Amino acid sequence: MVQHRNKIILTLFCYRSSRLMRPIGKLIAEKLVEMTEEGLDPSKLELIGLSLGGHTISYIAKNYQQMTGRNISKLTGLDPSGPCFRHLPPEDRLSASDADFVEVLHMNIDGYGMAARMGHVDYYVNGGEYQPGNLYLLPCSGFCSHIKLFPVWMSAVKNPDQFIAIKCDSIQQARDAQCYYREPRETNLLGPKVNQSVQGIFYLSTTRGHPYFLGAKGLDPKYAAWKHYSELNARNNEEFYTTFFGQ
Repeated sequence: MVQHRNKIILTLFCYRSSRLMRPIGKLIAEKLVEMTEEGLDPSKLELIGLSLGGHTISYIAKNYQQMTGRNISKLTGLDPSGPCFRHLPPEDRLSASDADFVEVLHMNIDGYGMAARMGHVDYYVNGGEYQPGNLYLLPCSGFCSHIKLFPVWMSAVKNPDQFIAIKCDSIQQARDAQCYYREPRETNLLGPKVNQSVQGIFYLSTTRGHPYFLGAKGLDPKYAAWKHYSELNARNNEEFYTTFFGQ
């Protein structure tokens, strides 16, 4: 009963909040237009949004495009909200067409985030479903995985050469950490040194705790954060994962 009530509360909160993001995005875009008239260069403008903010920056960018005919340089969506957005078309949520370059981190794709590719570069961190917890065999809960994007992103900003992601052929391949043997191997960096010309879907492995990065070890499958070792548990409908860190 408590879980059901929480889902209802989340749905109502999501519905109201998602509706508010649109006028807020338009208001901020109007302010940016005024600033542009005073000399702001949109080619040097970057916006970052977390969860619902990941779609709010989309509404800002979309409105700015309509008002000026120009693009904002870069958008970064940190696990953009899935509830109320998961089934919307690109014109109603974050998408690659919103800016010159859009990058997206996916941390909890079946819960608070969403699985769909939305950017020029999409990182599926540890597969994008659940993040490693502090206890050895247990993952974060859905909300824990969702908010873990903040310390991971902050560490990537401070350590711009250390979060090395591997390109995948599909989202499912990224979810299953099956990108290590893809040929030719292509990599990209999470953070300020992202190569905007190397686009696509990327798998990124991290450690359980701060500072999260693996550096070159992230290219070795034995350091992958998760290995999916069972199907859905028939009794409680939960997925089981095990860690196999080589550290």
